Amino acid sequence: MPEISSLKYVKQYYFGIMKQTKSVLPEILKLSEVEKKVYLTVLDKWPTTAIEIASNLNEDVSKRDAQKRASTKYTYYLKKLVERKLIVSKKSGNTLIVWPLLVEKYRTIHDILKQQEPEHLSAIVDSALKGGIINA
Repeated sequence: MPEISSLKYVKQYYFGIMKQTKSVLPEILKLSEVEKKVYLTVLDKWPTTAIEIASNLNEDVSKRDAQKRASTKYTYYLKKLVERKLIVSKKSGNTLIVWPLLVEKYRTIHDILKQQEPEHLSAIVDSALKGGIINA
């Protein structure tokens, strides 16, 4: 019996990792045409808002009523993309601001590297001093 439970643990661990590292491509393929256009606009011009997306997709946003309709329409699609974990959002007043999740991942990597920077810099300088590249 212990072998089965350990096998079960390995399967749970493996599938947990697979879920965390899945590609966004399958999610993109499941999107409707409008969702794809909205997502590609967010990828191209971020951070952005629903009104900016409507404008980029050649919707009329010259009048206040048209802006309200466009905002409602595209906010709906943006929230769907947030639910699918393709984009990240932040509310500023009544405005939903969005950017790609990939950017958030890059920001995390940058923060990690920034924390490690002093160690890397000192290692590079030490190496350069030993190699005679820099004269002390």
